[in-house]
Amino acid sequence: MEKLVIDISDWQENLDFDDVAKTDVEGVIIKISEGLSYTKNLWHFVGACKRHNLPFGFYCYSHATTKEMARQEANEVIYLLGTLDMEEKEPPLGIWYDVEADEMFEEGIDTTAICSAFISYLNRQGYSKVGIYTSSLKCTDYMVNSIRPKLLADYVPYWIADYRGFNEFAQNYPDKHCSGWQYDAHGNIGGVEVDLNEWYDEF
Repeated sequence: MEKLVIDISDWQENLDFDDVAKTDVEGVIIKISEGLSYTKNLWHFVGACKRHNLPFGFYCYSHATTKEMARQEANEVIYLLGTLDMEEKEPPLGIWYDVEADEMFEEGIDTTAICSAFISYLNRQGYSKVGIYTSSLKCTDYMVNSIRPKLLADYVPYWIADYRGFNEFAQNYPDKHCSGWQYDAHGNIGGVEVDLNEWYDEF
């Protein structure tokens, strides 16, 4: 059965986790970095999740336009994970590569290769729960400057944003693993706006 998961960044720095605990939220995905810059509320968010027994994961908002830049972003994620006091190496809700920045989809950019470089780098460092966050509209079978799921391994999970009332990615790529669906960008917890997600994986 799907679970309610929220994702948060420095935009939600005023989120009161006591308010979160009063809702049906069962997990939180925290922005760990953007490019090579860390999220300033990262440690606060992780501590709050621990205090409220909320499983958590992380996402990196990418600005990579080359495979080398993607590997640098992955290395930064590993460094930041090492600064967190986590019981296990891998966060229960995984690590997600947020692929939505305009520069990642410009003409001549091999977006799929960039995604593969990030995921492969983390896989080689022992992180197995690594996937892609993006929107349905950024995935195609034919455009180089798009995410082409058919060129990526079937074990790669996807977390998809689609606010049209349905998850088009899941319909177009039924053989790919969709871990979660971000269906609303305007949830509200204690007056703080948060993204709402249906989560299908166990954690």
